[in-house]
Amino acid sequence: MAQYKKGSREELAVFIPGMINSYGIKGRFPAISITGKTCALSCKHCKGYLLEDMVYVTSKEELLRTLSDFEKKGMIGALLSGGADRTGKLPWQRFLPSLIGFRTNLYLIAHGGINLPSEYASLMRKAGIKQVLIDVIGDKKTLAEIYHIQDFKVMENTLHNAYLYGPNVAPHVIAGLFYGRIRGEYDALDMIAEYSTENVIIVVFMPDILKVPPPKVEEVVRLFEYAHHKFDNVTLGCARPRGKYRRELEKRLIEKGLIKRMALWSSGAEEAAKKKGMKVKFYEGCCSIDLNVEIPI
Repeated sequence: MAQYKKGSREELAVFIPGMINSYGIKGRFPAISITGKTCALSCKHCKGYLLEDMVYVTSKEELLRTLSDFEKKGMIGALLSGGADRTGKLPWQRFLPSLIGFRTNLYLIAHGGINLPSEYASLMRKAGIKQVLIDVIGDKKTLAEIYHIQDFKVMENTLHNAYLYGPNVAPHVIAGLFYGRIRGEYDALDMIAEYSTENVIIVVFMPDILKVPPPKVEEVVRLFEYAHHKFDNVTLGCARPRGKYRRELEKRLIEKGLIKRMALWSSGAEEAAKKKGMKVKFYEGCCSIDLNVEIPI
């Protein structure tokens, strides 16, 4: 990601994740759930909702067949995800060994879950996973109330294991996760920066499930300003409130030069980028991927 050094205003990379169709452009990066719709953890901000549009696989054989079918259909990658058990773990030990030695041109990324043991992280690397996605929570109360994980050491160990034993890490911070309020997000950024200042992805809490207002746009912009000074690349991820909120946030982040990468986009974002003299390029995949191996539209 060297082409996105801090201070560069030449290009805004825009990503179309999953199989989303936006402005006539369709993503080629489907998501797979290795647990179907099941998630025992049932975090308050999701409750399994994010699993509903994923492709379900129930066995390692079905996983390999699905990935082979994706490649034949022209997909460029896939996100492996699923629901967690009550400790925050995904059942990676059942699926990842089958990927060792599996030949594919797909760019595979995996969601690490909130509890990623070192052996799971190592297994991801051995299985050819290019990236592990981690939601980084910087506040004990948020982890306990929203994710139902009482021991904050679980979060600290997950971050440690991902960076030390796993593949490339794509850390995510969710602005406003604690009932729409900023609480611990700055600490989360500090935690990540202790391991790497290369990149971070910030998304914004969406009020679909909890039914509380998201954080104010100005609060989110300040969070991006803080991240911009700490990390080489700051990305606006796909989750954020739609409508006026989305348009205002995107415009302000672009005008202030705080992002060079973003998932999805509004027409206002494209206009703001062009007005700023930036070239807008579109990519058919998740916003975390390495553009050196990606295929632009």
